[in-house]
Amino acid sequence: MAAYEEDTYRPRTLNLLIGVTLATIVIALWYLLDYYYLRESEARVTWYPPAQGCVLEEGCRAGLGVAAAMHFAMREAPAGAGQLTFDVDVQGFEAKQVRIEFVGREMDVRSRAFTLDAQGDGHFIGHGDLGACSSHVDAWRVQVAIESDHGLKGSWFDFDSAQFPAAVSRRDSRREAIDGCLWRNA
Repeated sequence: MAAYEEDTYRPRTLNLLIGVTLATIVIALWYLLDYYYLRESEARVTWYPPAQGCVLEEGCRAGLGVAAAMHFAMREAPAGAGQLTFDVDVQGFEAKQVRIEFVGREMDVRSRAFTLDAQGDGHFIGHGDLGACSSHVDAWRVQVAIESDHGLKGSWFDFDSAQFPAAVSRRDSRREAIDGCLWRNA
């Protein structure tokens, strides 16, 4: 019995497609590894989308990776103080600091930023208002960034300033309002 090699023909295009597929898989795996495990940078926030259909006064949830989440609520302070109360609960990892910032959705403007006070056991609370920019911007996004040993993780929540009328500054002086705003360069 003679042994022989089976000679199968594989077109060059198929070899090229196999190579491109393998390269795509390697790049995708590197991206996932970088996104979930290697991003320990203090400079970049890894943003996670919020849960759909939430109401800020009741609280909104956002998953922050595989086994972590946050719950964010924003309410008007009692007794008409003209301020908002920010409430953040972090589950799944130890949070060092929580910072929130208001960003105009329809205008390229940033308003106030607040660092919340730690209450223990992953709970953070803060108080503030929308600032002078709120009289000229109705559509807002509050960005919540959480600093931990795993880097910065965060989510965002959209709202309209009409939802919180007591916390909106309605100053008559447009110059004063513009001077208090941080306009981003596009």
